[in-house]
Amino acid sequence: IRIVQLIPGLIVGDLGGGLELYSIRLAQTLDPQLFHITIANLWRFDRPIEQYWEAELRASGIEVVYGAPFAQHMVHSVIKAWRGLHPQVQHLHPHIIHAHGEYAGLVGLALAAGRTPFIRTCHTTLEFPRHLQIRKIANLLYPALATVQVGVSDAVVAHLSRHPLARILHRPIYRIHNGIDLRRVLNQRTGKNLRQELGLAPDTILFGLVGRLTEQKGIPDALEAFALARKRIPNAILLIVGSGYGNKPKTFIERAEQLRISQYVFWLGARPDAIDIIANLDVLVSPSLWEGLPTVILEAMAVGTPVVATDIPGTRELLQHEQTGLLVPPRKPEALAQAMEKLAFDKTLAHGLATAAREQVKHFTIEPAARQYEHLYLQVLRANTR
Repeated sequence: IRIVQLIPGLIVGDLGGGLELYSIRLAQTLDPQLFHITIANLWRFDRPIEQYWEAELRASGIEVVYGAPFAQHMVHSVIKAWRGLHPQVQHLHPHIIHAHGEYAGLVGLALAAGRTPFIRTCHTTLEFPRHLQIRKIANLLYPALATVQVGVSDAVVAHLSRHPLARILHRPIYRIHNGIDLRRVLNQRTGKNLRQELGLAPDTILFGLVGRLTEQKGIPDALEAFALARKRIPNAILLIVGSGYGNKPKTFIERAEQLRISQYVFWLGARPDAIDIIANLDVLVSPSLWEGLPTVILEAMAVGTPVVATDIPGTRELLQHEQTGLLVPPRKPEALAQAMEKLAFDKTLAHGLATAAREQVKHFTIEPAARQYEHLYLQVLRANTR
């Protein structure tokens, strides 16, 4: 059974994150005796990390194709991706096209063209945050034209179900949780000493944020919270892992300068060893404004790093306040700083939360997600042959 999975690109740990990683791990976990998987990337970004992921996928027997080079003008970039992928996907003759993410969903609809069963997985509660008109159009197209929609969390499913057309048409919306490959995550740890690598004292308190450098990730709030926390924790450092589009990273760096914390903030950029970095942190900070089911929190839970996160839909499905992590209101740097300080000072609390979270994460692994998708693929194909 030929499945084409559409994703933005092979940019995990760089310009991309959880969505792309989840799609890669799903492709690797689906039963190879039943399914032949092609990862179709909308764009090639010409980033070194792409070579790493492409090699890993091909070694797993998964085909990789690309639509077009990425360009900043999104409308043109989406059209070029569709034009580039159209002949390649036609040649593959897929039984199902399965898209992950906003723009992949639009391209997937066009590639399916009403002839090929089309599944789209929504990974966030806010799609197209900068393009309201595209969001309105997509909210009409997906319920009407998608064979099935999937949400990665209860929050995403509720969000999809609220669309008026979805309520009218009663098209199925399934929840299949985001998940991590727990074995791979734990095996990726090398035991490196990050403090030593960065030339820091052994007693340095490491706070860390891992993700794309976008406003969604609440980076200005994290910087302000760190500036407040460092007044009480003079040996604290903030590590920021990830990259971003356009001038956005520069504006965040300038904000750190305005807060006079530049020398205490390490911008590590894209890193293939993100798991090692997370494992070295005293506290992972996730100040996102919206999410689906954040992969980086799952990874921190897996390696035993305590988490402070914003109390938003999706995230609160992973963390229970004062049981498996600390949750604070979004856009409240003062509350975020207090929670960061609490875990930095109270090692017993931090250890207890991390231990409980390590048990909790066993419910969010890639294997059950893959089995659910296998069942869904077969169900869609049976319905399509009636």
